[in-house]
Amino acid sequence: MKKILLLCCFLGSIFYADAQSYFGFRDDNYAGIQSVLFNPSAVVDSKYKADVTVFSASATGQNDLYGVNLPEVLGGGYDFDKSASKNIKNNNRGNFNVDILGPSFMLNIADQHSIAIFSRVRSISNLVNINGELFDAANKDTDVSKSFLITGGNPNVVTNSWAEIGASYGTVFLDEEDHFIKGGITVKYLMAGTNGYINGSNLSVAFTKNDADPSLSEYNSTGTLRTAASYNYENGNDPKFNTAFGGVGLDLGFTYEYRTNCHTCRGNRYKFKAAASVTDIGKLNYKNITENTYNLTGKVTQADLDNADNIFDFFNSNYTKIATRKGIKANLPTTLHTNFDWNIDQRFYLNLSGDFGLIDAEKMNGTAIANSVTFTPRYETRQFSFYVPVTWMQYSGTQIGTGFRAGPLFVGSGSLISNLFANNSRACNLYVGLKLPIYQNYN
Repeated sequence: MKKILLLCCFLGSIFYADAQSYFGFRDDNYAGIQSVLFNPSAVVDSKYKADVTVFSASATGQNDLYGVNLPEVLGGGYDFDKSASKNIKNNNRGNFNVDILGPSFMLNIADQHSIAIFSRVRSISNLVNINGELFDAANKDTDVSKSFLITGGNPNVVTNSWAEIGASYGTVFLDEEDHFIKGGITVKYLMAGTNGYINGSNLSVAFTKNDADPSLSEYNSTGTLRTAASYNYENGNDPKFNTAFGGVGLDLGFTYEYRTNCHTCRGNRYKFKAAASVTDIGKLNYKNITENTYNLTGKVTQADLDNADNIFDFFNSNYTKIATRKGIKANLPTTLHTNFDWNIDQRFYLNLSGDFGLIDAEKMNGTAIANSVTFTPRYETRQFSFYVPVTWMQYSGTQIGTGFRAGPLFVGSGSLISNLFANNSRACNLYVGLKLPIYQNYN
């Protein structure tokens, strides 16, 4: 199904869909608020008296179907069908994420107590159990297509975007000789943005090409499909965040430090530290969404697809609606974060961090991250840091990036080196930010 199959993937791109953010930088002792986003205990006993973030943004995208030469893609004229490497399976996956931090600050209010307030906009999209052969066929023009019979299986496409205002608090639980423990909590007020999903069950599509008149080519399909969207993407209006449809989110985190270094210093007195957190506990309540379930057993022509105004009109006109319900809850991408940081020689560190999704990406309307593990050598001083993150991403394999912090500015990528030198890049990550740091009066 050409046009309509591509429309089925519109949900992944409503908000520049590109889970994980700030690879390398977020583990810097001078990351400030960006560290608090992943572990609220980072707010206390930091290198800063105060940290004001003016703006920062991170975008990540990955998939296991297409691999491309990114410099050639950016140069224009890249032919995906002929030049992209393909890993076609019956359960291809992709994950896309945008994370934008607005005006935010963190502040020490006492020696062992700190707070932070932040504003943030996020969008996460998942595509799982996508039949790569069917998706690849949908990208071809009808004129060059061939007849096919493909079992689509149980595809699940989800997008969820929201805004949040968060308040973090951290305190020190233990500070005795070589051992130090701190903890933190973040409470977030959530404002619903865009939520939509397409969930199929036992789908199959047979395409019979009409060589004499391609517009009369036929698609015979079977299976059922559930679909819903909170935003009418055809009307040309920008999506808006709705305070009436929201919720509350929660982050919890702890950090242990083994301190054998300078006991009069602040922030990096440790020889090593270990941290763990669970973020994004909670749900968004979209009371305005209507979910429809369709029986897709039937036949349509290419002309039917080409003449459809939008995906919902197409389903209503050509298939039987067998169920309807209103009011949908969308979970946040609840995630376990782990972090181990080793100060090997004053300014040099080795870091190992992991992000593990606690939500099943195959769940209907399940907002989930793709798992990742990152190993980062890091050089760190008060005014400058440099890091080279090496990340295994669940859908795209190993990526190598680099980044730096220079005073108030930080820029980086979790995939830059891979993207520059690999012919089959399956992931891309970029981030940038500007902050106004007020340092502690310590080294």
